[in-house]
Amino acid sequence: MSYVEILAAHHDRQSFDCGKEPLNQFLREQAKQNADRHLGVTKVIVESPGAARVQGYFTLVTRTVEADQIPARKRMLPRGPVGIILLGRLAVDIEFHGRGLGRRILLRAMAEVQLASRSIGVHGLILDVIDDEAKAWYLGLDFGFKPFPEDTDRLFVPTAFLQ
Repeated sequence: MSYVEILAAHHDRQSFDCGKEPLNQFLREQAKQNADRHLGVTKVIVESPGAARVQGYFTLVTRTVEADQIPARKRMLPRGPVGIILLGRLAVDIEFHGRGLGRRILLRAMAEVQLASRSIGVHGLILDVIDDEAKAWYLGLDFGFKPFPEDTDRLFVPTAFLQ
């Protein structure tokens, strides 16, 4: 069983290795600083409450995007910026690859976006894929992600789809 916790000082960020250095580096060097500045929330997956070993993590951040850039939603939206949540990062330590943890982390992130949308204006979840492998993984899950028309490395799923 795994537990989700907000990243804290006792979590071992240095030994985390997902196989993609930009994602490792973000957890080691930037995630805690972003949280301290209220620029994003990183949640870590651990084996038991209070455990130091990080099995995986995800980061959620608020953003806006112009309504006319959102895939296939133009008629439903007003002109101008629309509130969304950015899945800034999602990674699983190599030791836990192939066990479905990444899928479970994504489902948790999506559930948190859906919950937030009940209290604040959130039209959807977006993410920027780090590479073609990640893009194929997200699209292969069949969770409703669609590429942005002018930036196919940016994926979007509407909040209504998360409910």
